[in-house]
Amino acid sequence: MISFPTILLRLGVALVLGAVVGFERESREHAAGMRTVALVALGSCLFTLVSAFGFLEFLNTPHIQVDPTRIASYVVAGIGFLGAGSIFFSREKERVKGLTTAATIWLIAAIGMACGAGLLLIAVVTTILALFVLIALRFVERILLPRQSAALQHLHIETVSLESHLIGQVYETLAQAGITPETLEIRTEEQKTLTVLCRIPETTTVAQIISELQALPEVRA
Repeated sequence: MISFPTILLRLGVALVLGAVVGFERESREHAAGMRTVALVALGSCLFTLVSAFGFLEFLNTPHIQVDPTRIASYVVAGIGFLGAGSIFFSREKERVKGLTTAATIWLIAAIGMACGAGLLLIAVVTTILALFVLIALRFVERILLPRQSAALQHLHIETVSLESHLIGQVYETLAQAGITPETLEIRTEEQKTLTVLCRIPETTTVAQIISELQALPEVRA
């Protein structure tokens, strides 16, 4: 059995590493923040400690088999339920969100387990690599995939009529601003509305686009 100060060291390192990664998620306003990720790391570390050292007294007991990795292996399966809770489909942006956060929870559980097993250096190095992926690769992704940096938005336009020339004017206004329309939805209920799903680059001012669309003759709001 390892000493109590060693246990505290492993738990403390897991807590700190989880908090560091969680702070990055918190700063990006994701579902799993600093406290959640820190608790996942701390809990995974404790489960690993219990699994490895909590049942040593039964090792020499006849007819009893003790697997020191059994509890830790269930952490890998169980953490998937928590990660799945952070994944959702955004109807506004027409995409699945939370996959990176779910992967982060899965990875931080592995980091916590490494701390519990005494692999502190490996846990620290993995945390640094995780921060590199979450922070540095985000900028690389924006450079290599500039289309992905354009945010998908819904533009809801209330109109007096839905004539073809109005739709053409809307498309022309968006094209002049460098906005790429994705889909078009027309509703002819009590209020005639035109909904355009489009990619708006980060360099484009949304307020300016709204004012230009509102200046069209048959646009009410």
